[in-house]
Amino acid sequence: MFENKVSIIIATYNRFADLKDCLSSIFNLKDKVHEVIVVDSNSSDKTPMLKEYFPIKYISIIERNRQRARNIGLSVACGDIVAFLDDDVIVHNSWLRRLLEPYLNESVGGVGGRVIPYGQNRRFYVKISTGVVGKVSKSGLVIGNFDLPLRNPIEVDSFIGCNMSFRRDLLLKVGGFDENFGGTGYRDDTDLCLRVKSLGYKLIFHPGAIVWHKFKGKNAGNNWFYWYARNHVYFYLKNLFPRFRTRFPLFFYRMFFPPRDYVLKSGIKIRVNPLLASYIFKGLYDGYQMWRQLLRTNELR
Repeated sequence: MFENKVSIIIATYNRFADLKDCLSSIFNLKDKVHEVIVVDSNSSDKTPMLKEYFPIKYISIIERNRQRARNIGLSVACGDIVAFLDDDVIVHNSWLRRLLEPYLNESVGGVGGRVIPYGQNRRFYVKISTGVVGKVSKSGLVIGNFDLPLRNPIEVDSFIGCNMSFRRDLLLKVGGFDENFGGTGYRDDTDLCLRVKSLGYKLIFHPGAIVWHKFKGKNAGNNWFYWYARNHVYFYLKNLFPRFRTRFPLFFYRMFFPPRDYVLKSGIKIRVNPLLASYIFKGLYDGYQMWRQLLRTNELR
């Protein structure tokens, strides 16, 4: 198998049963894992007990911020490759072997894998009915399609955060996850991918590196749409606007009117109410302000 060491980082909060299943699948892999780092955001359930049953490096923090948790995990990781999993995934027994294959090419900076809905929930990813996977358009439209059963690995622009990996030295070079992506963490994974790609490295989607994701349906209320708008506009302004300013009108239009065949996560039930528009516009404004703050910070460096 791949000769370098691999660190797996899992951020978690109050998901004892799901995390237990996830860890069981990891330690039943065909190939030995160098280290598994679990960063727990102060869970109140039985999650801390898992360190007694699995050989994991367990870290407890107070903050409930996925980006912060993953960065803390990255700071203590010692593997040459760092893989990130969500706490509610089950990995295929060949997942690690397939994930590492593309790294034999030194021009590859990151590898992501296929994500299949677990159980009966067969459709929940934002997707477009096309064979394209992991594409980021100049107008900010992100095409996922990470559940497509492709035959061969392909080069992509981005991965989905519940099943992705990178060379550790590249993550340290770009500063890890941007903790300005708050709330749901929406678009933090795409942002990280583009920053690694900007160093001149390839990102490879390997359809054989499979995980099953236990997505849980929930209501998408005002707060969900606030973070969706805030994080997406911040992502766009930070990564795409400086180079593709003429596409901004299309980006703004698509925030409210996505392409016709754009399928929202069916597990999320949208609750429309009179205040919804105000939350979306506040998210857009706050995302813009966060970008402005980032520019000012960079100017002072």
